[in-house]
Amino acid sequence: MPSPHALRSSSAPAALVATLLFATACGAADTPPAAEASPEAARGHAVAGDLEVSGAWVPEPANPEVAVLYLEVANAAARDTAITDVATDASPDADLCSTETTESGASGMRVVEEIPVAAGGATALVDGGYHIMLNDIPAPLAAGDDVEVTLTFDGGREAVFTAPVEPMTAGGAPEADHGAHH
Repeated sequence: MPSPHALRSSSAPAALVATLLFATACGAADTPPAAEASPEAARGHAVAGDLEVSGAWVPEPANPEVAVLYLEVANAAARDTAITDVATDASPDADLCSTETTESGASGMRVVEEIPVAAGGATALVDGGYHIMLNDIPAPLAAGDDVEVTLTFDGGREAVFTAPVEPMTAGGAPEADHGAHH
């Protein structure tokens, strides 16, 4: 019959292995699968000096000829800046736009020369405010597609990123009617 000391020594490695397996299994249960990650985590992101682009996405267009791009730009610099241009691989014609309400209460969209981003602040390009229109799209965009985007800021800085095309329900339906643009 083995001595009690021998039993303890031989069972110690087995107990250690069992403890490690249990800890690993418990840790795995706390980690969400990649498929369950929030859609915003997979949205377009880029850094250009003190500027950070985040949350960039394109709702799947209802009209195959036009789409809208939403995102946020944070400015950690001590001076104001502005988005001055945009280019994409999805469209030869992209515009910086603003949705505004007239004195009569009607909502209208207009092309703007630039979109301001305040020093130490952020500007969100959202439904009903500043946004980017992709016009005359040659090939329809569908959920799961990616759009390569280059934003140019005053001073010539550029941020290059990929914006996923997501179902319209991923971020809410646009308030403005972009189907009549261009």
